Amino acid sequence: MTLFLQQIVSGISIGAVYSLLAVGYALVYSVYNFTNWAFDAFMVVGAFAGFYAITSFFMPVWLALTLSIVITVALSLFVETGAYRPLRMRNAPRLYMMISAMGANLAIINIVNLAFGGAFRKFPEILPGTINVQGVAFGKMDLAAAIISFVVLGLLWFFLMRTKQGLAIRASSLDMVTAGIMGINNNTVALTIFFITGVLSSISGVFYGIKYAVFPYLGSVTTKAMIASIIGGLGSLPGAVVGSLLLGVLETLISGYISSVYRDLFSFTFLIIMLLFLPNGMFGVKTEEKL
Repeated sequence: MTLFLQQIVSGISIGAVYSLLAVGYALVYSVYNFTNWAFDAFMVVGAFAGFYAITSFFMPVWLALTLSIVITVALSLFVETGAYRPLRMRNAPRLYMMISAMGANLAIINIVNLAFGGAFRKFPEILPGTINVQGVAFGKMDLAAAIISFVVLGLLWFFLMRTKQGLAIRASSLDMVTAGIMGINNNTVALTIFFITGVLSSISGVFYGIKYAVFPYLGSVTTKAMIASIIGGLGSLPGAVVGSLLLGVLETLISGYISSVYRDLFSFTFLIIMLLFLPNGMFGVKTEEKL
């Protein structure tokens, strides 16, 4: 029983990081109906920025995370204005935007790889030790990462539901053309969305780098976030969170009781089964019912 609870705790910690990325995927998809594959690169840049801020400039963690967010947000906005907006202004097919996202992703990752090399880098120990409750060990850093992730998601939910700009995003997710006719600036909405996704990918990159390591291809984990977003219901923010936590827990249980070798196999198999029986995801999100 203790092992089971330990796996659940670890799964929730991993799922919290997945949820930041999955919510970013869902947010972009809910408005633009395309998948922002450049999340991979944003996460990598955020992790590297946080790593060097701590190891080379000896910044405290909170300042390093802030710097990472600033750099990643700037990159996210640059990609939106340089790679996506020109296509949006020309009413290009969504497939072209996905191709543009893939190109931006590959370009940024290869630049990082050329600049810093492919070696694995380890963050210095941050919040070492564990907290034991009834025989179940909570890693202090894992606990901090989960709490911060959920706080960020809560703030995002408040922003979307209680602010004017959040209302503009929700209106655009229903019908961008009509929202524009009603006076909502589509470019401002785009900048807001990519600002948010830059923040989410930066935080997840730093936490994932702390938990494992920093290297140019750590962003491949965003595939799991995409799976979680689809499982929960692509376009649904609550679905993205639930799907991420479910996937994180199930992967951890597979690793703990069977083998970590089968973790990825299980994830993709679970996705296929979900698509066969619940093609809209657990929350059954339809195109006109987003957010």
